[in-house]
Amino acid sequence: MCTGSQVADFGRDVLTRIQFGMALSSLVFGAFLGVITPASAQDANFGKNVWLNQANCADCHGSMGNGQANDPRSPQGANLRETGLDEDALVEIILCGIPGTAMPHFDHKGYTDDRCYGQTRADLGDATPPKSAMPLTKRHATGLARFILAEFANKGEPTAEQCRALLGSDSPRCSNYP
Repeated sequence: MCTGSQVADFGRDVLTRIQFGMALSSLVFGAFLGVITPASAQDANFGKNVWLNQANCADCHGSMGNGQANDPRSPQGANLRETGLDEDALVEIILCGIPGTAMPHFDHKGYTDDRCYGQTRADLGDATPPKSAMPLTKRHATGLARFILAEFANKGEPTAEQCRALLGSDSPRCSNYP
């Protein structure tokens, strides 16, 4: 038979183990969250590089994603500052373009099979989006989508301060913004 003090000691021991387990779980979960957050930020930073240096998005969408094409010879792209699209939809549009429009597809195997909207070039004919000059992988498209969502989506009209943060303090484009 156990004495009262033995029961109390056992109870404290169990409580200590539970508290240790909860603390350990919190530590592991916190570490897990810490890994995810920088990875998303890293993807957005990777996407920023794709935006600025690889995919020529600004030619049509503007440097600040507001639909004001940088290249007057390019078609006007969507205002990404007003997009209601989520990451998955943006990735699909980046990789597959938009049929019947000038938005190109960056997946160079797109429309050779049905990976894009379940359609092939034979299905779409003249409505097949143009092929981009620069092929992008799903990783590129995901980073680009995360960058667009972090930098442009629901941010309102661009400001000179936002422009300088993105393009650098000496960018002449930033004088176009208040």
